[in-house]
Amino acid sequence: MIGDLRTDALHQALADMPIEDDTLLGLLILAFGGDNVSVDSGSDLRGDDRQAICRELTEGGVLTADLDLLRRTARKMLIGVLSCRENRSQSGPFARIAGETIGASLRLPNMATDEFLACLSRGALETAARAEGVNAAPRAKDTRARMVTRFKDGTFVYPGALFRLTPEELAAAAERRHGRSAAGWINPVTGEDGEGGEDGSAEPEAGDEDAAGFEREAA
Repeated sequence: MIGDLRTDALHQALADMPIEDDTLLGLLILAFGGDNVSVDSGSDLRGDDRQAICRELTEGGVLTADLDLLRRTARKMLIGVLSCRENRSQSGPFARIAGETIGASLRLPNMATDEFLACLSRGALETAARAEGVNAAPRAKDTRARMVTRFKDGTFVYPGALFRLTPEELAAAAERRHGRSAAGWINPVTGEDGEGGEDGSAEPEAGDEDAAGFEREAA
């Protein structure tokens, strides 16, 4: 019961008590270190690592007022949480927005490499080549070679790799939100509707059937 009372008091204080910006920053960092938080990190930052970051801020059980320390630990936590990788660690559009906000596109590497260009379709490769003044060759392999030569002393960033969300991506994100609102919970990993059967009834949780049987016997 004490835990419930503490939680309600904490939520009320967070909702209406005056909180300085540096304190809010520290509280957000601490939230990511909670035992109830699970993160599929794109940088292999584990739960123990996130808690170690939080301990840097809370020596003696008190949140630090050292703004430089708060900034450093916030960067560490954000690196461990935000991800654009095409796997289960992907944070979705919010990581893209974060990257655009801080100018992360400026840190993208030269993509005029055979390894990267081979990932593009022939059409995408030729479109990118023409945009950079490179003539497309009859063979995609030769077009890639021309692009590599063109940027051997420079940097080519594929437009589709920039962090800024395109109008199409924004529309798709809005459509997904609408779908979740209309259909209920969507599994964030599979993208499938999380509801049960076709009639929308959810499958009973473990123990529900046993509980129901016990109630019938008791009746």
